[in-house]
Amino acid sequence: MTFQYKKALVIGGSRGVGRDLSIKLAERDIATVSVARNSADLEKLKAEAPAIDIIAIDAAGEGVAESLLADHDPDLLLLVGGHSPKMQSIADMSWSDFSAAWETDTKIAFQFIRAALREPMAEGGAIVSFASGAAIGGSPLSGGYAGAKRMQHLVANYGQWEAEQRGLGLTFMTIYPKQLVAGTGIAEKASTAYAAARSMSPEQFMSQWDKPLTPQFIGDQVIELLRENAGSATYGITASGREIMN
Repeated sequence: MTFQYKKALVIGGSRGVGRDLSIKLAERDIATVSVARNSADLEKLKAEAPAIDIIAIDAAGEGVAESLLADHDPDLLLLVGGHSPKMQSIADMSWSDFSAAWETDTKIAFQFIRAALREPMAEGGAIVSFASGAAIGGSPLSGGYAGAKRMQHLVANYGQWEAEQRGLGLTFMTIYPKQLVAGTGIAEKASTAYAAARSMSPEQFMSQWDKPLTPQFIGDQVIELLRENAGSATYGITASGREIMN
């Protein structure tokens, strides 16, 4: 089955899952635009995959979502990037530390989904939003991160409801990586913090999962879902595969 999508906009496309998905989409002849704050990481991506267009900007900035959607007119929007939370006890956090993910991850989802409804994106378009396993069971050392990622999922659900009310023909999908994603900055910080709290090494903490979950594996799973035109749904992904979630 071939892709129905022609142009992808990847928010958080310079590292981890976003980077892998940017490369995979470009390899399938989908015009791909990758957006991130770190220009050096974007340049490295461009060197590896010259067909990808790169934009260094803070996606949470006011008006950025509207501008990017208007300028690039994607039929596939992937909301992958976000805040790497400070890992420490809630007792030691400031409100700014605690709420940071709400001002990035949740705000990005809200602004891009709002823009996709207002513009709107073309009929048949898809929005893929990445939540976190933290939003299922909580994460006591990352402040408001778990709640912010859960709200990101709810915003996608609200977007689907609104798109149906307006007859826009848009599909919203939420992805939950249900393990820490090996090799990413968040996984390194989280495994170090939780391992220290349990008097073990980060490697011992990560060994709770039989197999590591990698950005490449997640990318493959998402590509397959898009190829299958899986529709509006929520999927959990582990190193063993994917499952549909209620």
